[in-house]
Amino acid sequence: MKTMVCFLIGLCVSLGLSARSFSHPGILHSQEALERMAGLVKNEVWPAVGSYRLLRSEPEASPAYAVKGPFRYISRAGKYGYTKAPCEDDFNAAYYNALLWAVTGDRKHADKAMEIIRAYAGTLEQVCPGDAPLCAGLQGFILVNAAEIMRYTYTAKEFSGGWSDEDTRQTGRMFRTAFLPVLKEFYATPPYSNGNWGIAVTKALIGMAVFLDDEALYEEAVGFFHHGDDNASLPNYIAPSGQIQESGRDQAHCMLGVGCLAEIAEVAWNQGDDLYAALDNRIMAGCEYLAKSNLGYEVPFFTWKDKTGKYSNWQVLGRAGMGEFRAVFELPYNHYVERRKLSMPYTRTVLGHIRPEGAGFTCDNPGFGSLLFYLGKGEPLPEKGRISEDLGRSLYGWKFGSAGMRAENGEMAMKSSGTSCSKRGIVYDAGRFPYLAVKINRMPSVRNKSWLRLSYSVMSAPEFWTFDESDARVVDGNVYVFTVPGSRSGNGTEFSARPVSLTLYLDFGETCGEGVGIEWIRSMESLGE
Repeated sequence: MKTMVCFLIGLCVSLGLSARSFSHPGILHSQEALERMAGLVKNEVWPAVGSYRLLRSEPEASPAYAVKGPFRYISRAGKYGYTKAPCEDDFNAAYYNALLWAVTGDRKHADKAMEIIRAYAGTLEQVCPGDAPLCAGLQGFILVNAAEIMRYTYTAKEFSGGWSDEDTRQTGRMFRTAFLPVLKEFYATPPYSNGNWGIAVTKALIGMAVFLDDEALYEEAVGFFHHGDDNASLPNYIAPSGQIQESGRDQAHCMLGVGCLAEIAEVAWNQGDDLYAALDNRIMAGCEYLAKSNLGYEVPFFTWKDKTGKYSNWQVLGRAGMGEFRAVFELPYNHYVERRKLSMPYTRTVLGHIRPEGAGFTCDNPGFGSLLFYLGKGEPLPEKGRISEDLGRSLYGWKFGSAGMRAENGEMAMKSSGTSCSKRGIVYDAGRFPYLAVKINRMPSVRNKSWLRLSYSVMSAPEFWTFDESDARVVDGNVYVFTVPGSRSGNGTEFSARPVSLTLYLDFGETCGEGVGIEWIRSMESLGE
């Protein structure tokens, strides 16, 4: 009888049946999380509603999105490399529309997500060579999240055209026959890649395990996360100091890897397992190291000896992509700080610069973390028509001048464009807030003194209003207050008393190497503010 019981248990596992009771929806987003997102949007909680607006602005988030596939074979390179971009767009469209269905209740989004999932479930046969593990891992994870949301929130029992048993069969077949062979082959192969590959594989495996209710697959993914003989396991990817296996390579791949590790941990968290806490909160250490180094602080660095022996010669911190923050910081921050009440000061500073998080890079990470993973109490929603730019805390949307090619002595040479920055899409109501104040903690001695400029279109043509610092009232020695109403553009047009969407420029010109310290820019109703 004992032998028979063991045989039956083994048979159940081999058929994909599970003794574990999986929570659904339960990959990146639980039902509670989806309801939380909807509440954040309904109540216009900032910065969540900011991420929501960015999500809605994506072309792939439209219910009118034109599907570019489906494709029978997909790949990132080689013979079928042409499918990479359109397939990524399709999978993102399925995911974005699934999210917007859950958040807004608009069935047009649900039907678009279902259209894409069904199209690929009935067509896709193989993830082909050409970075196949990355293709199956990154794109597969986005698609399985879309499928999980739709399967449990848009059922045929409740909605005409909703998710049916046939959808479960077809979609499950696609994951098992097109994606899992590539993912499992990676696990079975001796290490040969940087860690982000195996991390991408693991997040797709654990996500598909949840969708398929496959306990053995789930445990395989968790085991690899902890103990895999690869650069991708947690101890092999992040050192106790927080240094990352790819820190000497560049910063984009580090952000990809740490972001994916947090996503793996979030899936496990939704299933009742705490991978975030592994190795004394090692993911948190990696995130803080990544944030600190990319903010320009000194961090410890050692020459990493990786599992393949191919990536053991990076002697210094990789400079490529330094300070170019991807949308991967909200998820770990909200877990460790909001859930666990720990401290992540450098990550908090990064979020001050990038909130609200926008789209992820292609299918690398989901993005929009200020909506998807936000657990805070919320911040005041920016008042419409009032300018409130705290550059000491957030650089979201600001663009900074850089070098360009210019003629010099009859030859083209690379020259600095000076010390300048700008931000588009600022809504300003000069009728309500006539005074514009700029606090500058460090002013260069050599500068262009007409450094403030506002621009918006009049009769479809851009016009510019330039303000000289001699026109400003200086308060407390470093706050320059300009009166906007009554000012005229270079064409003689008086600045509008109605709300306008403008571009704000700060251009100090050539400063002989001196920096400019801008703390904030604010519009005010009265000088008393």
